Parts: sequence; C-alpha cells; structure tokens
Amino acid sequence: MTEASLASPPPRRRQFFLLFACLLVIGAGNSMLLAVAPPLVRELGLSDSSVGWIFSLSALLWVFTSPYWGRLSDRTGRKPIAALGLAAYAVSMGLFGVVVMLGLSGVLSGMVLFFSLMFARAIFGSFGSASSPAAQAYIADRTTRMERTEQLAGLTAAFAMGQAFGPAICAALAAWVGLVFPIWLVAALAAIAAFAIWRYLPENTPPKSERPRGGDFREQLALARDPRLSAYLIYGFALSVVAGVTVQVFGLFTMDRLGVSGENGAELTAAGFMVNALALLATQMAILPRIRLGPRGLMAWGAGLLAFGVAIQIIAPSLGALLVSQAVQGLGAGLARPGFSGGASVAVRPEEQGSAAGLVVAVNGAGFVFSPIVGGVAYETLGMNVPLIITVILLVAMLAFALRSRRLRNVSMVEPPPSEPTTP
Repeated sequence: MTEASLASPPPRRRQFFLLFACLLVIGAGNSMLLAVAPPLVRELGLSDSSVGWIFSLSALLWVFTSPYWGRLSDRTGRKPIAALGLAAYAVSMGLFGVVVMLGLSGVLSGMVLFFSLMFARAIFGSFGSASSPAAQAYIADRTTRMERTEQLAGLTAAFAMGQAFGPAICAALAAWVGLVFPIWLVAALAAIAAFAIWRYLPENTPPKSERPRGGDFREQLALARDPRLSAYLIYGFALSVVAGVTVQVFGLFTMDRLGVSGENGAELTAAGFMVNALALLATQMAILPRIRLGPRGLMAWGAGLLAFGVAIQIIAPSLGALLVSQAVQGLGAGLARPGFSGGASVAVRPEEQGSAAGLVVAVNGAGFVFSPIVGGVAYETLGMNVPLIITVILLVAMLAFALRSRRLRNVSMVEPPPSEPTTP
C-alpha cells in the first residue's frame, strides 16, 4: 500500500492544511521583506543594486543546500526537515531585523552593514531551504500521479496567499510602527509554525532503509541531467531568473516612475506585490482546476502571460497600469510554476521524490544568484527599462522552449493502472 492509501481524505486534508499554513507564513515574510527592502536600503545609505546582492548569497546557498535537504528528507522523514527549515527562517528574519535597527541607529554602516544583512539572509538560504523540498515530498508521498500537480499547486497557492496578505499587513504596520516591525512579526510567526509542524504534523513514512537514487551529490547531478527531469529544471531556472529580476526591480521601478520614496514607496510596492499574489492565488484556486492543462500547456501559457505582463509594466504611466501589469504577471506565474514543478514530480519514481523536490526548490532560487546583475546593475547603469526588456526576451525564449522541447513529451499525465487498490 502506498502512503497515499494509508490516509483517508479528511486526515490528509488536515495534514496538507498545516503545510499550507506554514508556506503561507514564508510567503508573507518574503513579500514583506521585498516590499520594505528598496526604501530601507535607501534609508540605510546603500546602493539600489544592494537589494539584489543582499539576496544573492542566500540564493546561492539555497541552490546547493536544497537538494541536500530533499535527499535527507528521503532518509530521515519529511517532518523534522520541514520544522528545521521554518526554525531557521525565524532566526534569519529576527537577525535581519536586528541588523536593520543597528543600521538605522548608526551603530552599523557601509560594508559592515551590507555584509551583516547578507549574513542574516544567508541563514535562510542555508537552512530555511529545508522546508520547501520536505513539504513537496510530503505531499508527493500522499498523492497519486493524477492528483499531484493540483496538490503541489496548492502549496504555491498557500505561498501566494501569504504574498497577497503580507504586503497589506506590511503597509499598515510600516505606517503605524515603522519598517522594521513587520520583519520581527514574521520571525515570531515562523517560530510558531516550526513548533506546529514538529508537534502536530503526522509522519507515518519510516526512514528508508535503502539509499534512494540521488543519495549523494554525484547521483543528484545525474538525476538533474536525466532526460525525464532536465527540461523542467531548465525552464524552472529561467523562471527563477525572471522572478528574481521582476521582484528586485519592481520596488525601485515604482518609486522612480511615480516619484515616491520611504514609507510611501513601500506602500505602493506592497500594493503591487499584493495584486500579483492575489492574481496568482486566483489562478491556482479557481482557474487551474478547471482548465486541465498538462505541464507543457501550463508552462507555455505561463511564459506568454508573464511576457505580456512585463511588457505592460515597461510602458505603464501610472499606478493603475502598474497594478494591471502585476495582475497579468501573477496570472502567468500561477500557471508556470505548477506546470514545471508538477511535471518534474510526475516525471520521477516515488523513491526519487525527495531528490527531485530538492532540485526543483534549488532551481527556484538559482535565478536570484544572477538577478542582481540582470536586474540591479542593469537598472543602475543602463536604465530602468533595460532589465524588463531582457526579461521579456527570456520569457519569449521560454515560451518557444515549452512548445518545442521533446523532453517535455516524456511525461504522461495519465494515471497508470495501480497494482493494488488505492484510496486518494
């Protein structure tokens, strides 16, 4: 019997809901941090491109550690790895808030301040990266192939819900108690979520006695090059570059296009992120279950809509137009992300789920390593529209790749006949 057959739907829904709630906290925290980062770095006397560089080390560590945490969850279980990641996220956010306060008070400045912020965020990249692959693999353990894309989309939807409400909460708190308090609030919520996972998430899957494929780094690289998986990872990496550039540039772009700064800039940036996340959430909750597209179709439509949304942003003359661009981008991301992550999960065998999930999470962060160059440096040196033009070109290439790649045809969305009865 599979793990999916061991749990009846009501208990399984409760288990998934707990994971969704924890991903919601991470999504809210990241969107809050991204909303306050552009005005904060300017108040701290740092360059605009430092927004991207602060996140780049964390992203680089994320790339290398996510596959490790995914492999480890195959052997030790999903629950302890997910709880560890959330606890590390709490520490990272709390320390980030402390460093910002020291910078605003003048205790830290210049390069010392810059590297302190990078170090605080690097804790999240090193250890906080454990939560996502463990959560994805936990769901993969308990779903059939036909269910998996939709259920994994639920994780993205939970993250998107956090992204939607996080900026609104951030804007209200920033106007009331300043830009730093939301960061500390997220640290407290992440600590509560880590305890909830450790205390209440059931883990019925025993650690594997045999080492799964992907059990060491060389085997992980072999799995990444596997024709079943590699095309999805290539697309996912490009999608993460797009996400890194658009997220980093939007706050700066909004402040410069509309001529605002400080807390007002944070509020308008937060509004954009909220619209983006609500569109993504609506896509995955209302549209995705009805259109029944396979991974290739989701990836193609997602890239096309993202390109259209970024093009709108380039010519947007007002806040309203900027919000429309974010809504279209959220719609595209709501299709593209579950397309490549669900396709990657369906492409591999059950014993490879943890390793595959680790690779998916790794490529989700890999683009943020390069986004400071494509985004921040290009923004400062070549002009505010240049990073977005590069992004549109990349998205058009992704659209063509999704339509033409033969490797994407290796995955069937048809559920194979089970060897024994299962209850989803």
